[in-house]
Amino acid sequence: MLTGDALAIAKETCKMLALGTKVYNSDKLIHGGLSGAMAGDLVEKADGFAEVFPEHKYQVVQMLQERGHLTAMTGDGVNDAPSLKKADCGIAVEGASEAAQSAADIVFLEPGLSTIIDSIKMARQIFQRMKAYIQYRIALCLHLEIYLVTSMIIINESIRVELVVFLALFADLATVAVAYDNASSVDG
Repeated sequence: MLTGDALAIAKETCKMLALGTKVYNSDKLIHGGLSGAMAGDLVEKADGFAEVFPEHKYQVVQMLQERGHLTAMTGDGVNDAPSLKKADCGIAVEGASEAAQSAADIVFLEPGLSTIIDSIKMARQIFQRMKAYIQYRIALCLHLEIYLVTSMIIINESIRVELVVFLALFADLATVAVAYDNASSVDG
């Protein structure tokens, strides 16, 4: 979490959101005298930074990306635009400035953090369904290929096209169930 609020407020907010309590003042980032690797380690292990300025936000996003992390950044002001653009997923919140909205990948039209949390849960459900669909299609293709090859070897003649089409269409009916399954929003 990166915030312009005071350190005590940032720690309390992190605690309330169950993000951890390893929150540091932004002075550790630029004026802390840490080398690149040590600063990167600090950013990776920290739960948040308080009293940050726009350059701190950009720096944290850049450090995390250099270490192979995917980053998301929320913001609402003109000063957040560079970080929103730099992040893998920039999120402008309701009431954000035009600069923040144009720099962001996603613009939420409803207020509050719950919108972001609900969106993440929904995205995880969608990806879980996509994964289930792909697994099902691979298994189905292998099943059809094994069936066709085995039947051609045993019967010693080719299978009629109508039968192959019927098998493919009948198998697609089961695919409809994947769209309405009870996908959870937590990786399992």
